Amino acid sequence: AFNLEGMKVVVEGGAQDGVAKSAFGGTVAILKGRNPYGAYVDGSVGKSFAYGAIGGLLIVEGVADSRFCIRLSGADVILGGEPERPLRDELGNLAARAQAKGFAFEYMTRGRALVLGDPGPWICSGMTGGRVYLRHWPEMGLTEEAMRRRLAKGAKVAVKPLDLRGIEDVRELLSAYIRVLKEAKREEKAARLEKLLLDPAQHFRMVEPVSQQVEQGVSTE
Repeated sequence: AFNLEGMKVVVEGGAQDGVAKSAFGGTVAILKGRNPYGAYVDGSVGKSFAYGAIGGLLIVEGVADSRFCIRLSGADVILGGEPERPLRDELGNLAARAQAKGFAFEYMTRGRALVLGDPGPWICSGMTGGRVYLRHWPEMGLTEEAMRRRLAKGAKVAVKPLDLRGIEDVRELLSAYIRVLKEAKREEKAARLEKLLLDPAQHFRMVEPVSQQVEQGVSTE
């Protein structure tokens, strides 16, 4: 928590609640660790990752517990967890199978977030600024319809195709994630994700407030 510019924290394994709370800069990356059988596992975080984070690059390779990025206030965040099988929303209890476990991006005021899997239910409640980029992956059930089902009731946001700024944001965020993976010798996964850079507009959609805050340099809180 309270990370500053110049600090770089990389954890292979997992982390608990409150990681990167109020981060002001630097890098925090929670990556999967290799188990005794050679498989990469975990890479997940507890509740309230990046709570109120103002700056920095904040990465979670696995899944995140509830209230991921609430009150995000300017940081760049990547949630890298991906579904292993197509969504089964008809089963109910969306959070149980999602990569973020509920209430993500609540009261977000600034910043950018990239989600490579299921963002979970009740997202973007009270969001007044910033942008969230969600993976568009129809083969796995991550359609625009599924994205809208995950919005919190009453959330004043819209799911849209990427604009030019969105394309640039996705390329920048995804490239940053790929660099961190390569530094961790995760070349195979990095190469697979690099294919998404060829056409961000096909592979992602953006969520932003319907009435975007006029001055994004100033937090609403």
